[in-house]
Amino acid sequence: MPKPTDTRDARTALVVSADPAVRADWARSFEAIGMKTLRCVGPQVLCVLLDGGRCPLHEEADLAVYDRETVTPELTLRLIRASHALPIAFARDRVTENGRHEPVITSVASEGAGSCIGSVVRKRGS
Repeated sequence: MPKPTDTRDARTALVVSADPAVRADWARSFEAIGMKTLRCVGPQVLCVLLDGGRCPLHEEADLAVYDRETVTPELTLRLIRASHALPIAFARDRVTENGRHEPVITSVASEGAGSCIGSVVRKRGS
């Protein structure tokens, strides 16, 4: 039987989704690989990022994973701008054969607006 992972020095992932089942399963995915997790419902409640403040959960996390279904265009912009302090991943949900939700990372911002990695929207003719 495998030993439980020691989480004293584990990295912390912030999981953000308005859907409680998605939030719980994504958190379990990170916990299964030895990470600690924090959970947030996103901008459906008071969000200090939307008011121009700093998110206290970002201060505690090493990585933030946001459900694309949860983020608004305004929040996306603020997250990319805030990513100099914390890697921000955007993910879509995938339901496994056993009905569990798991994150599929689609893009990452790690050092502000100039370093967003992921799908690029190309202009016509380019």
